[in-house]
Amino acid sequence: MRLDVTSATERVRWLLQTAVDEAQIPGAVALVRCHGQVQIHEAFGSAELTPNRREMRTDTVFDLASLTKPLATTAVALALVDRGAVALDEEVTRYLPELAAVTGAGVTIRRLLTHASGLSGWRPLYTRAHGQEEYLRSIAELGIAYPPGSRFEYSDLGLLTLGIALERLAGVGLDSLARELVFGPLGLSDTGYCPPPDPDRYAATEDGNAFERRMAVWAGVDFGRWRRGCYPGEVNDGNAHYGLDGVSGHAGLFGTAQDVGVLGQLWLDGGAYEGTRVLSAAAVRIATTNQSPPQCAPRGLGWALGSSQPPGRSELTRADAGFFPPAASPWVPRSSGELLSDRAFGHTGFTGTSIWCDPDTELVAVLLTNATHPVVDLSKGMDRLRARFHNVVAACVTPAG
Repeated sequence: MRLDVTSATERVRWLLQTAVDEAQIPGAVALVRCHGQVQIHEAFGSAELTPNRREMRTDTVFDLASLTKPLATTAVALALVDRGAVALDEEVTRYLPELAAVTGAGVTIRRLLTHASGLSGWRPLYTRAHGQEEYLRSIAELGIAYPPGSRFEYSDLGLLTLGIALERLAGVGLDSLARELVFGPLGLSDTGYCPPPDPDRYAATEDGNAFERRMAVWAGVDFGRWRRGCYPGEVNDGNAHYGLDGVSGHAGLFGTAQDVGVLGQLWLDGGAYEGTRVLSAAAVRIATTNQSPPQCAPRGLGWALGSSQPPGRSELTRADAGFFPPAASPWVPRSSGELLSDRAFGHTGFTGTSIWCDPDTELVAVLLTNATHPVVDLSKGMDRLRARFHNVVAACVTPAG
């Protein structure tokens, strides 16, 4: 299989420039790798509209939002499994005993990574807690939302909890673990938590936290320390920013399209990149194939799968779906589009980010946008744009010869 680079480039340019011109997104960086090589890497529109307009660049750094889950937390967890430090079916209460009384048995690392742990999807923990210890107490008070392993519920709180467990296990912060085990060996200097202050390098996200404030009101709480203005280089997610100083298992990672593409290639190539092995081939194999209980939607470890992407908006909104009105259109797009193979794996992020990798065609497709800047507007259809982006790329893969 080969990528028709000329056609793919023309289609990606038309799609994303149209999205910018029609104010669907302020800007974007698209990167496509095929057979291990970067074939497309282009920037569109603006990195910031207000208070100062800045042009988007190919090296702009983005708040990756929930791409943190597979690219940092999952990778760290599997690297520790590879080293014999932990097992996937160990219960996290071994490291977080304060949860044992309320969660009971069954909250394992595997179930946290497949979103079948029993923990609630989202709550604004920062409205009444700060720091890991207080967060764990709040999670304990929430208790189990459903029996572990009985169903799928996309859960920020699950990956947040796993991040804390990994820190307890290793005795160092998740940011340090990710740097030492994953990003450092690959030479990814633009990817990590809590990036250095350099506002001109970052894509802006929301002006303030108006959207999350509405979510908090829906959850029945209020908060007196909401941010105002734009904050390039600060994580948008409230649970990560207000309570965990920017470092969490569910959100907080920053990076460029170039670096995200390298991480995608690492997973596509079985855990090694250009001679540097970060994960075992065995760990990558199980992470990118179905690991969910039979009664749950197919899910890899930290990854969504092309064979089944549950409908809904939880990955976009990081809140329970009941908060949001039904979509005007009955079509709920698969973020991967319809043309990638069933073996594809990927993830999305609230700020407008996504990555999908397809072993059948050796594609890595990265789309990083600042769709939430300056105001979150779900009606603009970021989910539809993602699907179309992946479709136009996949459509340009043809048989070799």
